[in-house]
Amino acid sequence: MVRGNIIQPNRRTLLKTLGAGGLAGLAGCTGERNEDASGDDGSGGGTDSADGGDLGSTLLGPDGEQVTLSMVYSTGGQTTKTIAQFIKQEYGKLGIGVELTGVPFNTMLSKYAQNTYSPEGGEERSSFNAGPRDEATSTEQWDLMLGIGFNSYPRTPTSIRPFWTSEEKRKQSTTNFYGYRPSENIAGMLDEASKQTDEAKRQELLADVFGVLSHDQPVNFYEFSVDLNGFQKDVQGIKPGQNIDYNYQQYFRGDSGGSASMSGGYSYGEGTDAKTLNPIRINDESSSDRLALTLDGAYTFDNDNEVVYLWVESIDTDDKQNYEFTLRDNLQWGGDYGQMTADDWVYYIKEVHQAEDNWAGDVNQSDWFRNDEPIPVEKTGKLSFEIQLPEVDPSFVKKPIMWGAMCLPKGLVEQYRDVEDGGNKLNQSNAIQEITYSGNLGPYTFDRWDRESVFVAKRNEDYYLRDVAGYDETPNFEEYKFQVFGEQSTRLSAFETGEIDQLLLPSSKAKKFEDLDSTKVIQTPNAFCSILAYNQRANGWDQLRTREVRHALSMGVNKKTIVENIDRGYASVAHTHQPAFSDWFDDTKVEKTGVGEHYDTAKAKQMLADNLSGDYSFE
Repeated sequence: MVRGNIIQPNRRTLLKTLGAGGLAGLAGCTGERNEDASGDDGSGGGTDSADGGDLGSTLLGPDGEQVTLSMVYSTGGQTTKTIAQFIKQEYGKLGIGVELTGVPFNTMLSKYAQNTYSPEGGEERSSFNAGPRDEATSTEQWDLMLGIGFNSYPRTPTSIRPFWTSEEKRKQSTTNFYGYRPSENIAGMLDEASKQTDEAKRQELLADVFGVLSHDQPVNFYEFSVDLNGFQKDVQGIKPGQNIDYNYQQYFRGDSGGSASMSGGYSYGEGTDAKTLNPIRINDESSSDRLALTLDGAYTFDNDNEVVYLWVESIDTDDKQNYEFTLRDNLQWGGDYGQMTADDWVYYIKEVHQAEDNWAGDVNQSDWFRNDEPIPVEKTGKLSFEIQLPEVDPSFVKKPIMWGAMCLPKGLVEQYRDVEDGGNKLNQSNAIQEITYSGNLGPYTFDRWDRESVFVAKRNEDYYLRDVAGYDETPNFEEYKFQVFGEQSTRLSAFETGEIDQLLLPSSKAKKFEDLDSTKVIQTPNAFCSILAYNQRANGWDQLRTREVRHALSMGVNKKTIVENIDRGYASVAHTHQPAFSDWFDDTKVEKTGVGEHYDTAKAKQMLADNLSGDYSFE
């Protein structure tokens, strides 16, 4: 789901569980050549009929046994298991075995994606890029990871930097959990593009970045899907568009054309629970959604890319380098922390986001640094503060830095700042676990969280936005809850009977709910790129560190089959970390894999034979 301040195509959330298509089986998903296909435009079929010439049918490793890779996939996605089975089938044609392990999305993040590193003379640290790939490894071994999406930030693509910062550079937290070392200085190219005011030059720089990513294949970029948002027919106030749900506070129940009025509860059905309610440690969608009910954040954007002011009342800049943010004067923390002021923000930015030791475990630290130096932040008034960028950045307001940014009260954070294990103690505090500090800062207030079951928030009677035109008496529901359903069939049944008001639909069921008198379906583009991650760390298959091996594995999976047969056309093929509809995508610089002539089992096997170490052979 997308939230008013957690608009997923462009907000802070980096990772998302994907696989929202239908429950297609493997029957018919053979990836056979489409003789009428054009070849290399994403609609071609490629070939898997060749046997690799004189190469054998089984890839043997140094021990003389078939090479078998371990794939972990998220059970939260609605087609992820089917896609995993299909990729296993495709790799079988390359002579490679695959062992599948399905786990909940949050388990996949904590046990497989997160890694741990113990530097000499330093304290052990854990993050999504804890240290060098030879030394920082995850709790559970894996070679391939499926069911995860990377935010592509099509409006501000330089925001993808945390994904592609080398694992050797970790002064700030990044998201390179797979241990990728770029063949070129991608981080530097993104930094240069960020400050470039000439749009043509910026376009060229970004196109080069996406070309390098498609060449290096650190992951298999295989799909951009479409979100199918299911609503009960009587839910009104929805504004369809890329940022659907940005105004969810204004939803109401009634007849089309009717006026807003108070009603009972609103329920959203999901397959994945939150991981944490700590804004410092959130980088997944489910957690963001829960917290966003109680905290609006700084500001967001509507479907026309116009700023929607939330906690922030105004943004001023004369030079596109120094940005002053002014807070509303009616913002009140809960828990006796008083008014939200610039002191809270300056302290939070400096002592959490920019803390050299990252004591609080901030997962978004890299946003607040430029060239490994903290971005200067100064208080300019009781309710205003200025962010002073080292270079001009015309897109700063649209980046996941202040857009939707949250804050904690200074009085809360400073209690733990210099305490041993303060980050974990703050994380475990009642204030964080029950969001007692939220005051009047969101449309709802925390009521209860039953893990893997339900998250409930009650209407905030003191909601600050009621002083703003258009938000009179919002929200229009007495409570809002996220209901977690372990089985998709149960979730769909609850939607059909009206037990839940909103959910993301599988593509196989979209037509059914479009035709029902009681429900409606709204399509929105999804800016999260579905990827198959290749583990290039020490606990992954060591051959994955070779670019050509990764390229061969990507060439050997038919993306067209995934898009058309499994996800039933509610998606488009991906080749790099940017959708084709983005202004920054340049098809001429992107190397394709998995479609047309670039889907070829025989060529993939030959590429493996030519680039695997001498201890590997086909039989």
